[in-house]
Amino acid sequence: MTETEIMNVAIVGAGTMGSRIASQCLLCGKTVYLHDISPQALERAVDEIRASLSGRMGQAAEQALARLHPCPSLGECLAVADLVLENVPENLELKRQVFAEIDRLAPPHAFIGTNSSSIPPSRIASATKRPDKFYNANFSAPAVELMGHAGTSGETLAAVEDFLRSIEMVPLRVKREIMGYALNRTWRAVKREALHLVAGGYVDFEDLDRGWMLNFGSPWGPFGLMDIVGLDVVRDIEMQYYLDSGDEQDRPPDFLADWVAEGRLGVKSGRGFYSYPDPEYKQPGWLHKEPP
Repeated sequence: MTETEIMNVAIVGAGTMGSRIASQCLLCGKTVYLHDISPQALERAVDEIRASLSGRMGQAAEQALARLHPCPSLGECLAVADLVLENVPENLELKRQVFAEIDRLAPPHAFIGTNSSSIPPSRIASATKRPDKFYNANFSAPAVELMGHAGTSGETLAAVEDFLRSIEMVPLRVKREIMGYALNRTWRAVKREALHLVAGGYVDFEDLDRGWMLNFGSPWGPFGLMDIVGLDVVRDIEMQYYLDSGDEQDRPPDFLADWVAEGRLGVKSGRGFYSYPDPEYKQPGWLHKEPP
């Protein structure tokens, strides 16, 4: 291995994004160490990764799965890591606690980063003793926004960019630290406006999705995409913006908080704005409001 070649990837947090990133790394020849504090979440992630690779690789999937190491302990996950990517819930204090432990347990050469959707890197990096090796990388596949803070080294950003290309992602460099990245802020502006239009009774969410899909040729609209992301994740991201600004326009609408409390989380729970695994927007005639 060269000085900055990344082969051993530690993923902390085995939720939806953690398992997707793990699958992509395995598909591209990396060795993955996957950890979650919940044994059930870790087991579920392994099942999802197995199903994903089997569908994409056929018989070769077993060779890739041999490089997957589910780790009940954080120390085991980090022991030989070249790069760490954290995927815990969007909560600043939680992430700072997790990164203090990551910093303590990961090898000195390891690059450590977060898949946070909104929190600027400097707010987390200061919890570690290696801020020069800290980065943000927000996966939306195939594009990944890569962002450092004022103390992130050029070597770190170059190495992570090379790593992203090696797993067939397209890195998009954010030149200056900003809350929420660039592409993600653009999506967030759409998401916030869409949520408040529905909460205010101005439009039905299905009609807004129809218009988006018809005009932009997308396979889903803003609400379908929120279901895919997870409504709990959407709520947490919106709360970070609200806590940062104090602006009531940034507060997620009450109905979203109520749905999350009910366990109505989108694709992963079977019900969000739509019902899954066969959402209404994929049904014949739905897009043009044709009668069933």
